[in-house]
Amino acid sequence: MAANTRYEPAPQRDSFEERGYTQPPPSYQATAEYSQAPRSEDDNVPDDFKFGGMVAEGTLPIRMQFVRKVYAILTAQLLLTTIMSSISFFSDSYRLWIQSNFWLMIVSVFGALGFMLVTYWKRKSYPANLLFLTAFTVLEAYSISVVTSFYDARIVVQALILTLGMFVALTLFACQTKYDFTNWMPYLFGALWFLILFGFVAAFLPNSSTVELIYSGLAALIFSGYILVDTQLIMRHYHVEEEIAASISLYLDILNLFLAILRILNNQQNN
Repeated sequence: MAANTRYEPAPQRDSFEERGYTQPPPSYQATAEYSQAPRSEDDNVPDDFKFGGMVAEGTLPIRMQFVRKVYAILTAQLLLTTIMSSISFFSDSYRLWIQSNFWLMIVSVFGALGFMLVTYWKRKSYPANLLFLTAFTVLEAYSISVVTSFYDARIVVQALILTLGMFVALTLFACQTKYDFTNWMPYLFGALWFLILFGFVAAFLPNSSTVELIYSGLAALIFSGYILVDTQLIMRHYHVEEEIAASISLYLDILNLFLAILRILNNQQNN
C-alpha cells in the first residue's frame, strides 16, 4: 500500500496575491495631518500649552500683553509712591508726624520686606497676589515719604524727573540693543554686596560729603545696570503669570536709583 501512495506537492500561495486586505495605504496628505505641525496663533490650544508657559516662548501678542501688564502695575506703584511722598510737602502736620514717629519707618521697612517675600510666594495666586502687592507698595511708599520729607521739595522734584528720564532711556536702550545685559547679573550682585559693606563701614566714619557722593554715585551706577538687566529679563525669565514679580524688580530698581540721585543732588546743593 505504501508503494501505491502518491505524494503531491502542497499548493503555494504568493503573499502578494492575497486579497484579504484591499484598503489602499493612506495618502501623503492624510499622513501629514497626524504630524506635529507648528501651531498657529489662532488655534484653540490654551496659551500655556502653545509655548510652555514662558514669555520668551510665546507668540508676539502674548509677549506684548505680558509687557503691558508689567508696566501697568509698575505705573500704579510709582503713582501711589509719588502721591504718598508728596503729602509731606503740602501738610506740615503730616511731615512733623512722620518725622517724630520714626519707629513707624522701621516697621514699614521690615513690613515691606515681609510682604515682598509673601508676594513672590503667592505671585501666581489671584487675587491674593494683588492684595499682598498693594500692602508691599503702601509700606514701601511710606518709607520713601519719610526719607523725602527731610529734603527740599525742589531737589525731590529734580531727582524724580532725572530718575524717570534715565529709566525711560535705559529701558529703550535695553529693548533695542542686541547686547545681552543679563550676563552682568553676577557682577552686579557682587557690586551690590560691596556697596552694602561700603555703606556699613561709612556709617562708623566721620560724616564726609565726599564719601557720601562716592557711595551715591556707585549706587546710581549699580541700579542703572539692574534696570538694564531686569528689563531684558522681562522677556526671557518670567512665566506668563509672573507679571507682579517682574514689576516688583523694576520698582525696587527705580526707587534705589531715585534715592541715589536724591543724595547726589542734595550733596551738590550743600557744597
